Amino acid sequence: MIAAETVRPDDSNPAPAVVEPAATDAFFPDLKQRVTAFLDEQGLDPIDQRGMVTKAIIIYAMWFASYGLYLFLLHSYGWLALLAVLPLYFSLLCIALAVMHDGSHAAFAHSRLLNRLAAGSMIFAGASAYFWHKGHVQRHHNHTNVNGQDRDFESGGLLRLHPAQPQRTFHRHQHIYAWFLYTMHTLKWIWWDDYFDYATDVFKLNDRSKRTVIKELLICKPWHVLSYIALPLIVSGGNWAVVLVFYVIHFLLMGISLTIVFLMAHLTGVQETCASESEAKPDWALHQLATTANFATGNRALTWVVGGLNFQIEHHIFPKMSHTRHPLIQPLVKEFCRERGVAYYEYPTFGAVLRDHYRNLKQLGTPPPSQVAATAN
Repeated sequence: MIAAETVRPDDSNPAPAVVEPAATDAFFPDLKQRVTAFLDEQGLDPIDQRGMVTKAIIIYAMWFASYGLYLFLLHSYGWLALLAVLPLYFSLLCIALAVMHDGSHAAFAHSRLLNRLAAGSMIFAGASAYFWHKGHVQRHHNHTNVNGQDRDFESGGLLRLHPAQPQRTFHRHQHIYAWFLYTMHTLKWIWWDDYFDYATDVFKLNDRSKRTVIKELLICKPWHVLSYIALPLIVSGGNWAVVLVFYVIHFLLMGISLTIVFLMAHLTGVQETCASESEAKPDWALHQLATTANFATGNRALTWVVGGLNFQIEHHIFPKMSHTRHPLIQPLVKEFCRERGVAYYEYPTFGAVLRDHYRNLKQLGTPPPSQVAATAN
């Protein structure tokens, strides 16, 4: 592994430089000061409100155009409506990653109203924006890669995504079946997770927050049924087959896309994982650097679609900065890490990070030799 360079887990690469505590006491404050000074020199606001609003208008126009195309094809040509699956899925993916995500971090605009509207884009997927904020912004970002805290590692035991999680016999095949489970992510989220989280009070909500969630659920769930099932059925004259096939394909694609984008940065085997909060690094930036990796940062098209989430390191260190600023500050962050001797994990391509995620799944699912021997005996 090479510090502050494009890396892959490879036995031929040296380990990242060890950072002495004394050298990292002011790591995050110093890095923040350097990034702030750079943006000031360039006359740039960390919140790119104009750029974000413009991008949101383009993406929403894509969604409504794609939805209109779907209804038109459905009404006039039946099964040819499936041609609209990819554009509608693509535009919804862009809404989730490049609009909603920034809004949930208050990185979309200076206006609280605009941030709330952007975060509320979650309604287009039929899920609660409030629960997303609790699970992603608060749990994941504040406890990155910490077992029992970071919800990105939770799979109900079907997968072993963290070394601290118990090993089960069927996990040895998880590198094969995990991809099928990934496709189910969004459907499970829409039809189960929101209701389960509310019923079990996972986030210990107060009465006001509960009322907020109820209002969201009363809007987003009927909207989801209306826009993806009821209205298409009416337009198609009750063609259940086409509507359901379209719906399933659309949200299976959403499921695997969202899962891959969010998991790749934290689950490839190079990042540190913490069994408990006590193992997390006290410095905010150092913990994010140790638990996060970038990928395919030179791919501008991917950057636009995923809302800069291939610049996960910069996003995790500066979550309240608009994603359009992350490519600009990346060279400063990498150089600062090089100066301090801190590892900066980055994959050159999306294929490279995907391969290492596969390898990591296989490694986590493989029982240690001692367990294999005990089972044989």
